[in-house]
Amino acid sequence: MIVRGNDFVTKEQFCSLCHISKKTAYKLIKSGRIKATKRICGLLHYYEIPISEISRLEKIRGNICKLDKDEIRKVRKYYSEKLKKYPDIVFSEDVQLITGYAKESVRNWIKSEKLLGIVSKRKFIIAKDDLLDFLTSQYYLGIIRKSKEHISDFIKLGILDEGGRRI
Repeated sequence: MIVRGNDFVTKEQFCSLCHISKKTAYKLIKSGRIKATKRICGLLHYYEIPISEISRLEKIRGNICKLDKDEIRKVRKYYSEKLKKYPDIVFSEDVQLITGYAKESVRNWIKSEKLLGIVSKRKFIIAKDDLLDFLTSQYYLGIIRKSKEHISDFIKLGILDEGGRRI
């Protein structure tokens, strides 16, 4: 699975090892967050990614989602304020507005039971307290490809800098 004397992996191997999609890997490479060299061999184009980038990505992931208790309290208070204008029961459309993620993401969170919600009259509904729990969960905090709204919230909280990196 590893190429060139264990020094490099391809983008596909990198995706498999890090449990990310090809699109996520491509965005990480293009943004410069992951170092990679583009190689051309005849008609074949591929990226060589140093093995060290795998552990670096894991550090980035771990650093972002590991908040101390004070930071989690701060995040919870921020989202409590943000949710004040909403009723005790919110719809998936509201979750989209609050988080900045697409309808499919919200559906997937509910289907995988990361976000507790039910279907009523062909609409997903979520208790505000369950949404608040989700917004402070390790899963939500550890999302790699954050929405603009998610990044904006974390910048306001002082968790990320303007470049989307952990402070």
